Amino acid sequence: VTEELEQEEPVSGTRRASTRDGFGTSVESVCYEFVNGISSSWAFAFEVFIYVMIMISVTVGIIQTVDGQEDTLSSVEVFSVVVFTIEYLMRFIGAPTDPEFDMNRPGIVSRFYYVISFYSIVDLLAILPFYLAVAFPNSWFDDYDEYLRMFRLLRLAKLDKYVPSITLIDDVFRLKRNALKVAGYAAITLWILFAGAIYVAEHNDTTNEIDNVPDYQCSSDCTMADRFQNMLDSIYYVGVHLTGDYPIITYSWPARFLNFFMVIAAVGVVSVPSGLVASGFADIVQSKANARKRRKGQPAPAGRAGDDWYEVRLRELQGVDPPPSHFGPTIDRWQVAVNEFLNGKEDDNGNTTWTPFSKASRIFIFAIIILNVVAVLVESIPEIDKLVGNEEGNFFDQFEMFSVVFVFFIEYMLRLFSAPKNRQALFSTYTYSTTFFGIVDFLSTAPWFIETALVATGHLDLGSDKSKIFRIFRIFRILQLEDFITAFSMLDNVFRASKDVLKATGLMAIIIWVGCAALFYLFEEDNPNWRSCDSSVPLSSDDPDLPGCYDFASTRACNEFYPDMCSQAAFTNVPNSLYFVAVFLGGEWGVVDFTWPGRFVALFLCVAGIGLYAVPTGTLFDSFGAVLGIGEDDDEEEDEEAN
Repeated sequence: VTEELEQEEPVSGTRRASTRDGFGTSVESVCYEFVNGISSSWAFAFEVFIYVMIMISVTVGIIQTVDGQEDTLSSVEVFSVVVFTIEYLMRFIGAPTDPEFDMNRPGIVSRFYYVISFYSIVDLLAILPFYLAVAFPNSWFDDYDEYLRMFRLLRLAKLDKYVPSITLIDDVFRLKRNALKVAGYAAITLWILFAGAIYVAEHNDTTNEIDNVPDYQCSSDCTMADRFQNMLDSIYYVGVHLTGDYPIITYSWPARFLNFFMVIAAVGVVSVPSGLVASGFADIVQSKANARKRRKGQPAPAGRAGDDWYEVRLRELQGVDPPPSHFGPTIDRWQVAVNEFLNGKEDDNGNTTWTPFSKASRIFIFAIIILNVVAVLVESIPEIDKLVGNEEGNFFDQFEMFSVVFVFFIEYMLRLFSAPKNRQALFSTYTYSTTFFGIVDFLSTAPWFIETALVATGHLDLGSDKSKIFRIFRIFRILQLEDFITAFSMLDNVFRASKDVLKATGLMAIIIWVGCAALFYLFEEDNPNWRSCDSSVPLSSDDPDLPGCYDFASTRACNEFYPDMCSQAAFTNVPNSLYFVAVFLGGEWGVVDFTWPGRFVALFLCVAGIGLYAVPTGTLFDSFGAVLGIGEDDDEEEDEEAN
C-alpha cells in the first residue's frame, strides 16, 4: 500500500502547479487557481488568509458557547461567513476546471459533483445556519441557535483540504487491515468476555454506594447495580477500563478479582488496534512526504534528522581556525583565553579539554543555577518567605543580586566578548546573541535590571504582585543547564525532523479534540448526573408545581424556576468540554456516567481517538531520539553482525 501511495499524485488539497490546457473558461480557471493558491502571490496569500480565518472562526465559535458571551466577536463571525461564502462561490465557479471534478464532464455536471463532495458539504453546513437565522428571525433556528453554532466548528475539517489527515484514514485501514483483523478480533473477544463477567458480578451489587445518577433512574441511595443494569452498560464501562484507567474502583470482591486479570491480560491486547492505527497513520503520512520529495528532486539530507543551516554551518567550521580580531592581537589572545575558559579547548577531532580552574568555574555556575531555581520555589512558600523576612533587602534579594551581577551578567558579557572565537557560536557575536544560548543567557539577567530600574523610578513596588512576575522569570534560569546537558536547544531540529507527520497527525488530533468536545457539550450539557442544587431544592418530586432538581430537562430551566440554585459540574460550555476531553485523551477519565450519546463518543475515544491523538507525541519522541543519535550505535552493531 505504501508503494502505491508513494506513486500517487498529490491528493486533493495539495497545490498543483497549474491547470491543464483547455479546461474551462478563463473565469473558471482564475477562480480555481486563486482559491487553491496557484500561479500568484495574491492567490497564495488568500490561501493563508483562509487558514487564519478558519482558526479564528473556530475560536470565536468556542467562546460564544460560554454564558454571557453569545454575541462576543459577532462581527468577526459575520466577516468570516462572508469570506467563506466568497470562497465557496469561487470554488463552485471553478469546479469545471478542477481535475477532481472535471473528468471531461459538462460544466454543470462538474459543479453538481462539487456540491455533493465532502468539502462542499462541510462548507455549506458551516455557513448555511447563519443565513437561515438571518432569513427566519424568531423561528426554530433561533430556538436551536446554540446547537447550530456547533456547525461552525466543522470549518476545522476544511483544513484537511490543505493538510490531508482525515482523508488518509481509509489508506491506514488498507495498510494495516490484516493485522487489524487479528488484533481487533482478539480485542473485541476479550472486551465482551470481561464485560459479561463484570456484569454478572456487579448487576446485583447493592452494597457499594455511588453518586446519584438520575439519568439512570436513580436519584438517591445509588449503588453499583444502577451502573451495571445490563450488558450494554458493562461493555461501556469495561471499554473505559481497557484504556488503562480506573475511574470506578468501588467494585465487589468478585469484580475486583476479575479486574485484576483484566489489567494483566486485556489492557495490552486491546491497546494493540489503537497502536496499529496510530503507527499506520504515521507510515502513510511519511510515505506521501517521501513521494513528494522525490517528485521535487530533493536530495536526502546529510547529517542527522532535522539539521538546518546552523548544523550545516557548524560542520563546515569543524577544524577551521577562528578569524582574527579586528581590534588587534591582544584582544585576539584575550578572546581565545576567555573562550577556552568558558567552553574548554577543542581539538581538531572535536574533543574538548578543560583546565582545573575552568572546571571549578563550571561547577560553581552549575550550583548557582540550581540554587536560583530552588530559591524561586522556596520563596513562593509564604511561611518560609515570612521567616526569612519578605522585606526589601532580605536574603533572597541579596542572593538574587549576587547571582545576577557577579555571576550571570559577567558570564553573559564574557560570552559576548569571546563569541568570535567560539565555533558553537559560528565565530559570531550576533549568532550567539540571537540563538538559543544567547537568548537564555540574556533572559537570566535582563528581568532583574528591568525590575531594579522600575523600582528605582517609582514605577513598581518591590512587594507588589506585579513584581512577582519578574521573580518568576528566574525559574527560566534552569534552561542555562543546557550548557551542561543538551536537550531543549535540539527541539527545533526535532520539529523539523517530524514536521510532515506532525502536520497531518497534529491536525487529526485537533479535529478529534475539538470535535469530541463539541459532541460532549451537545450531549452532556444538561446531563442530570452532573447537576447539583441548593439543599432547599428537592432532588426529585412527584408534585408538578414543585419539581425537583433532577426533574428539569436542563440546568437553565432549573435556574429559571429556582434562581441561582442549580449548577452543572461538567460540560457547561465548549471551553469546559475541551478541558475534560483533553484529560480523556490522556487516558484519564475523571467522569464516566454519560448519557448514551455521550457514551458512544467516549467509546470512540477508547477505541481509536486516544491512539490517533497520541501519534504526534510518539512522533516527537522518535524524532528526538533520531536528532540526538539515539540508537545509531545499535544500528551499527546490527550492521556489523549482519556482515
